[in-house]
Amino acid sequence: MNDKVLFERHALNLGKLLANLQSIEMGARMAIVKLDKRAADQEQSQLPQLKAGDMVELNALTNGDDLRQTLEKYNKRAALDCRMEIEPIVNLRDALAHGRAFGFGPVKPLRLLKFSRKAKGDKVLIELALDMTDEWFHKSVNILDQALEKIRKTLDYEMKEFR
Repeated sequence: MNDKVLFERHALNLGKLLANLQSIEMGARMAIVKLDKRAADQEQSQLPQLKAGDMVELNALTNGDDLRQTLEKYNKRAALDCRMEIEPIVNLRDALAHGRAFGFGPVKPLRLLKFSRKAKGDKVLIELALDMTDEWFHKSVNILDQALEKIRKTLDYEMKEFR
């Protein structure tokens, strides 16, 4: 397989991860609103019609909670069989958001490094170093797919797949 095909496959896999992470956060926020009667009663905004400058209710859809806080609140409200393991999802999101992905010369696959935010003198700790292999992408997508299925079940949504 040539470098161009490998790079395109990498980009497609990375897009799957990012889209799934976005879907998990939004789905968890929607589930929190659905499962919280008070919030559900207050939810009157129609998201597709909102525009810059509009004012909306402060709730799980609109607050500034980070992904970890959102998933913790989701787990507190979801049925036991719909709760998810938070750490792998948050760690993956943080690695992709704050890490450095690169390829160098003949080194394949691309490499992902995440550096500590705190320096020790003139050095910084490498918190994560991994090769973004097909196996890694497959494992990561599976983790996110399982979380999405739990959210789908909580929301009682129909599963739709793009082909």
